[in-house]
Amino acid sequence: MKFKKVTLMALATLLLGGTVAYGATNEVKAVFTNLKYKVSGVAWTPSAKNSPKPVIINGSTYIPISVITEATKTNIAVDKVSNTLIIGERANSTPLNKESIKFKSRVGYSQNPAYTIFDDKNYEEVIAAPGISYDAEATFYPNKKYQTLTINAFVIGDKGDTAEIHLVNSATNEELKTIMLEPDTGITSTEVNVAGVSEIAVRFKSFDGVDFVVLPTSQYK
Repeated sequence: MKFKKVTLMALATLLLGGTVAYGATNEVKAVFTNLKYKVSGVAWTPSAKNSPKPVIINGSTYIPISVITEATKTNIAVDKVSNTLIIGERANSTPLNKESIKFKSRVGYSQNPAYTIFDDKNYEEVIAAPGISYDAEATFYPNKKYQTLTINAFVIGDKGDTAEIHLVNSATNEELKTIMLEPDTGITSTEVNVAGVSEIAVRFKSFDGVDFVVLPTSQYK
């Protein structure tokens, strides 16, 4: 996902307020301000009840990163190791299974060749939800570190069967994406904006008894 330079410059100004001495820890005096927000011309309020307030320091206004992330759907994170502010996607992708995943009934890892082999390629281990005639659920934990999640998935069933994967922000109940799948249509690759999202409820839904398969090529970035 790419972002225009003007957007990044605006974000940097809002977050950093002007000149910043990197690597230095200085005590400063800040004044809280009851700043109101508008997003694309429409009045907007952060979803968190105790959302941090903007502050004014030496005449410059500083907006909390969490507020900017939610308002713009742009991931903003601090890499403490390199002391770097990351805006948008990370340079390197992280496999989905490298972050925490919690499985509920009827969903889990599988090494069943019926699921791991697709178009003569063996994926070794996949996430599978077999024989779903209503729904099944898992939880992914991006922990507010990423901009996007790419889901690579397919379903096994009969022609005409329908299947959906719903990805929901557990904190706000916002539907992040609904992925529509059909048997015999190949692998579906879907990009989901997960900026500012800590926990994702993943709901596999079908009334036709299909098998859902999520490939290990799914990744965060």
